[in-house]
Amino acid sequence: MHLILIVGMIGIIYIIQERLYRKYWKKGLRTSLCFSKEFMECGEEAELIEEIENDKALPLPVFHFKFAVDRSLIFDDMENSVVTDYYHRNDVFTVMGHQKIKRTLTFRGYERGHFQVENVNVMVRDFFMARLFAMNRKEDTGIYVFPKKLDVKRLRSITRGRIGEMEARRSLIEDPLSFRGLRDYQSMDPYRSINWKQSARTGQWKVNLYDATQDAEVRILLNLDTDTMIRTDRLLEESISLVSTLARVYLGKKERVMVWSNGLTKDGEPLTEPGMGSELSHGITIDKYLTMIRKSEGKDAFLDYLEKEAKHASSSTLYLVVSPYYKEDMLERLDVLRKSDAAVLCVVPYYDMIGFEPRRSYLTGWEVKEFED
Repeated sequence: MHLILIVGMIGIIYIIQERLYRKYWKKGLRTSLCFSKEFMECGEEAELIEEIENDKALPLPVFHFKFAVDRSLIFDDMENSVVTDYYHRNDVFTVMGHQKIKRTLTFRGYERGHFQVENVNVMVRDFFMARLFAMNRKEDTGIYVFPKKLDVKRLRSITRGRIGEMEARRSLIEDPLSFRGLRDYQSMDPYRSINWKQSARTGQWKVNLYDATQDAEVRILLNLDTDTMIRTDRLLEESISLVSTLARVYLGKKERVMVWSNGLTKDGEPLTEPGMGSELSHGITIDKYLTMIRKSEGKDAFLDYLEKEAKHASSSTLYLVVSPYYKEDMLERLDVLRKSDAAVLCVVPYYDMIGFEPRRSYLTGWEVKEFED
């Protein structure tokens, strides 16, 4: 008799708690998943933050918090996780009534990309572990892992001479509205720079001094096509890293910099160009642009862009082209660009086993170890 009574009471308790959980398990339940920062450099450390709040008296004895993120984000804590095409995480909590739980997962990003967590699966069991309640929640959290930055020391051989050329050109492009004084005439000065009134007054030839124009700029153009079919992904990643690093170098010297490429998003859509800027913060805008590249619009799009640039290029512009492809059809267009009196440098990433042939004076090679980890 006592046994029947106990079983009956347990049955009643089960029915009551099952109905309570069915009706109230989601009430006052809030979950969130967010990255600790919007962007990070390749190899840098960041955090993914889980938050759960149960704002009701009913406890949640077994609470599953599931999500998936790109496997290139390497987490320190691999417990409760499975790695396939994605990093799958299943954290289990006991969430008491009116309790808030926060957990921080540390990770590093080793590959360029914009990585998102779009869905979180929440599963709750009742006290008897007999019923499972579940829901799927949309998340809108993501992080940019910027292109890997290359060794600036290796870049000096490229940038030193060309920055010098850029500065020399800027010194020749004077702004007539920014007069800053007079000096004695020298034999190499053009006659148009002579200040005739001051020369007559002092009895000595005097020339006007002006500040350099602020219109000088660096245009970095990235071509995502190659001369080879061997491990093209590695060669293109090196090209993207080159552009990212070079942009930071020039921005560090207060140059006005813009970046353009024939890259497309993963959906095959054109990328929003980052525009022109001279502040160091513009490097973040450029890196976001480079991070979103997943496909190429093709070589012809790049050649067409060079033709358009040749129509309005000027001596105040440095064109810095990064392209693993450097066949004659592209070089002919760069020749035309140089004839416009613009400064042109083409950096060609190439595999050490294939080699590089500098067929023009403005070509310089960037050796990539084919089998280097």
